[in-house]
Amino acid sequence: MMLAETLTAVLLLTVACADESPAISDNAPAAQQAVAAAATNVVATTPAVVHEAKISGAAKGVIRGTVKFEGDAPERGKVDLSPDKVCADDHKDGMATPGGVQVGTGGGLMDVFIQLTSGVPESKAEAPAEAAVIDQIGCTYVPHVLGVIKKQKIEILNSDATLHNIHAQPKTNKEFNLAMPNKGDKREVEFKKDEQAIHIKCDVHPWMSAYVFSMEHPYFAVSGADGSFSINLGELPDGEYGVKLWHEVLGTQEGKVTVKDGAGSFDFTYKK
Repeated sequence: MMLAETLTAVLLLTVACADESPAISDNAPAAQQAVAAAATNVVATTPAVVHEAKISGAAKGVIRGTVKFEGDAPERGKVDLSPDKVCADDHKDGMATPGGVQVGTGGGLMDVFIQLTSGVPESKAEAPAEAAVIDQIGCTYVPHVLGVIKKQKIEILNSDATLHNIHAQPKTNKEFNLAMPNKGDKREVEFKKDEQAIHIKCDVHPWMSAYVFSMEHPYFAVSGADGSFSINLGELPDGEYGVKLWHEVLGTQEGKVTVKDGAGSFDFTYKK
């Protein structure tokens, strides 16, 4: 039985509004400061359990939340770096396998992709002029999980003084496999179609792995090292929206969140 099938998830959804809104950041997985707000109960769809509302705070124009993992996280194995001296020298004390279940402060779960689903208007977002970035640094991909708007440029960097290649394995987009032999090499790519969790790997260093979500709309985020995230709402109207969470090991969960007075918040906990 797969690990994701052995886990049960408890989804706590709350909505709130505030008369005064603090400054909000761009759509990013960095930690966000909580603000006090009143909250009400929302019923999760997976599983169908009602929990007492939790005051986690919300600010106008943004959905804030935290993803956590409760229990003993699966152990991440050590990478054998001996075939590449550059990689070994970068990690004198060894390196854990990138990705996996990484639990930080207060049980926060890193690298969860969170997106709004049902209820989002059908109008398509234009790709931003600014490119997203994937760096190969310390013989790993940074970031491990990335969300972009389809057709948005992705700049791929090699910050290591060793050969890398970036091999994308999409199902509906065009596959690419680019060699990057030198430190400072840059390549630019894009995914023209929307697609979930496109796997990227390095054939030279098999532990290197990343995932890219090519999206139709901008209502998404990736949880940071402490599990926190924020989704900027822009002009999205009040209402009920589907929400979907994805983790490469723990799988997907779905629920609903209500945006009221231009704000919402929810927390999600994977329980082992």
